[in-house]
Amino acid sequence: MKNLHMKSKCCDAKTIRFGGKRRQCIVCKNTWSIRPAKRGPKPRRKQCHYLKKVFSHGFKVRQLSLNSKLSADVIYKVFAKSLNATVGQKRIIRIRGSKLILVIDAEWHYFKKELWTLYFLAIKSTKSQTVVILDPVLMRGKENAVDWNEIFNQLPKSIKQRIIALISDGIRGIETIADSNSWIIQRCHFHLLSALQKRRGKRASTPGRLVREEIYNSVRLALVDTSTRNLDILRKRLACLVKDNGCPKAMKMIVRDFLRRFHEYRAYLDYPELHLPTTTNVMESVNSFVRERTMKTNTPNAWHKWAIACVRIKSKFTCK
Repeated sequence: MKNLHMKSKCCDAKTIRFGGKRRQCIVCKNTWSIRPAKRGPKPRRKQCHYLKKVFSHGFKVRQLSLNSKLSADVIYKVFAKSLNATVGQKRIIRIRGSKLILVIDAEWHYFKKELWTLYFLAIKSTKSQTVVILDPVLMRGKENAVDWNEIFNQLPKSIKQRIIALISDGIRGIETIADSNSWIIQRCHFHLLSALQKRRGKRASTPGRLVREEIYNSVRLALVDTSTRNLDILRKRLACLVKDNGCPKAMKMIVRDFLRRFHEYRAYLDYPELHLPTTTNVMESVNSFVRERTMKTNTPNAWHKWAIACVRIKSKFTCK
């Protein structure tokens, strides 16, 4: 049975009122406050607005001291303290929905001639258009499937168990990881069409220009067409076009990989109820947002710290 009367912690005896919010033990006469106030003076200014000005509104740290009574050195120290406090605290992620979609991308940078890569992950529900950006992970070296698999294994079980689909660009070996986790793969249309666009040729004098143009248009049509008969015709036509002498070698490799991964590019049509995104453009937006604010970082740790602060200050992006 729940106790209706509070007992004192000192003597476990009955307590009586001793003013507005104070209580007294009837045995030892000790008093205490039931809502103790924080000791010391109240803070005169909050420091979190410095982070919002830098990461949300695009200000530089040195610009914060222009309209402030504080010196630039004090502003830098206060900003660094707020940044360390924000990055150091544990983050609790709550995502609603029984079925989740994972969108991934990476960004690389050289520091003292050594390559470092930031791995970005975003998670959205199949019934939502808002993605939640997780804290990026910093790894040494080039982006690869081994590091991605290690990062996936570090995801909380409550999130990983609900993931059913993976949206990515053409990372070699990612399909093996998806198969081992029973995830549906949806490959990015933007990266495919962008690679073909670069080799499409704009001048009339470009060798094999008509072949390149037909390949580009056929791939665009194959990504969205729902007719089985038309798809068979397009696939056969693409297989013939890549044998033409006017098709450059790089374009041949792209088209053959497209024909090999044909169903991975059209997973959004095979599973319409999941509302799978067809591009990783939301991650490109995140990368651009982080890149603008971490342009002046000089070390991998600083780059990682600033990137974490970026996604924590603005952790939600729209993904349709």
